[in-house]
Amino acid sequence: MQPITAQEGWFVLHLFYHVDRAAWEAADDDRKLDTLKEFRRVLDEFREQEHCQAYCYSIWGQKADLGVLLVDPDLDRLNRTENDLVHAFPAGTLRQAHSFTSMSEISEYISQERDYDRTLREKEGLEPGSAPYEEKMNAFRQRIQSYIDERLKPELPEHRVMCFYPMNKARRDGANWYSLDFDRRKELMGGHMMTGRKFAGKVKQLVTGSIGLDDWEWGVTLFSDDPFQFKKILYEMRYDEVSAVYGEFGEFYVGIELEPEQLFERLHLTERVGAPVGFRS
Repeated sequence: MQPITAQEGWFVLHLFYHVDRAAWEAADDDRKLDTLKEFRRVLDEFREQEHCQAYCYSIWGQKADLGVLLVDPDLDRLNRTENDLVHAFPAGTLRQAHSFTSMSEISEYISQERDYDRTLREKEGLEPGSAPYEEKMNAFRQRIQSYIDERLKPELPEHRVMCFYPMNKARRDGANWYSLDFDRRKELMGGHMMTGRKFAGKVKQLVTGSIGLDDWEWGVTLFSDDPFQFKKILYEMRYDEVSAVYGEFGEFYVGIELEPEQLFERLHLTERVGAPVGFRS
């Protein structure tokens, strides 16, 4: 079967589930042990494929019990994997809490060559064609290409904690983002990006597009080793006009990254790593 790939971007899937404890306890010990083995096998096989990334989480709070984040350039393989993960559990054990489908994308507001050309000519007094101009312009092109590659083909960082939320830009009377002209939108987003850059090295951000793919327009996933940084960055960003006036946000999900054995233990599906409830080796 031919892979389902996109003209631009990779496919990103956030999955959140509740565990039906009664259904889990009704399963026999062998089935419980097989569940953990199969869950691990599906994730490992997925991760072995080129560019495929998978993380699983114990969700903080009661919105869900566990979460899975998958990234894949091939939609068909991604869809098979999500179904294989559910099938690993006894029937009726997993109940969907939330899911979000999106794709990696680049912002339409990134700096263009014409913007940097104006800066070099008007602010630095450099003439097009001169050695200093060409040197700086070539460096700019390399930076932009690196930015594009990083956004379209994201490599998720190692992290302890993940925070996910969906968002829209407002369309209400007096605050319709899409009625603003492009230059004004770019100006507002530029300030928003500057706020985000202050958290470089503390928070990694993945913004994925879901227009036409899900109920919200974007998904934002933050990665860090310190959940305080989620509070800090979102506190500061909410004062930016682009958020204060035009931002609309869905539910937040925060998860602690764990490998399957530790996840099952954390959820009390096992008494110890590798041994389901009631199972004795």
